[in-house]
Amino acid sequence: MSDSIEIPRLHVLVSERQLESAVGLETAVRVLERAGPVAVHLRARVEANRLYEAARRLAERAGETRGWLVVNGRPDIALAASAHGVQLGRGALSIGETKRIAGAGDAELRIGASVHGVREAEGAADDGADYLVLGTIHPTPSHPGTKGEGPEIIRATADRVSIPILAIGGVGIETADEAMAAGAYGAVVASAVWDRTDPPGAARELRETLDAAAEDYERT
Repeated sequence: MSDSIEIPRLHVLVSERQLESAVGLETAVRVLERAGPVAVHLRARVEANRLYEAARRLAERAGETRGWLVVNGRPDIALAASAHGVQLGRGALSIGETKRIAGAGDAELRIGASVHGVREAEGAADDGADYLVLGTIHPTPSHPGTKGEGPEIIRATADRVSIPILAIGGVGIETADEAMAAGAYGAVVASAVWDRTDPPGAARELRETLDAAAEDYERT
């Protein structure tokens, strides 16, 4: 797996749950301030103006803390807010279309693709994605009834693509090491941060765990 692009190893999802109040948004800001170089991944089904205002606030703070802001499915808002990346899932614009939109702006916008298997991952990599979000690795409350694929899907995908893989689905302190051992570059998380009493502290602990695991496996 290539480390040629310096994306953060930890991406923390921010949903409409966090945007329900100013407190939730400010907690996401504190994640950027206290957790080190992490990405806040804005995936909220809210009105465009609310999404833009949240994105602008988070992108500004990310730029001051060596972090990233990634916006889900909206390259227009990502560009307008000076985000670092856009995440594309099913039903979003294609990677090629997103590159054309991004190419019209002055800033470099990284493109992540959400994938669920090896073939889909290969296609996204061939189309020019900068990184992949791969899962579901373990079952999670946010996707009831979805069977986790286990770390084996990370290993199988890492054997076939050369761009960074971020594991999603039930990845936390207890499961981070196995994901990294299987070939993940990092992880995308929600409950592992937001269900803790100190979300910024939890994000920092998990980011440090991922960094340490990366160093361990790079030596072997």
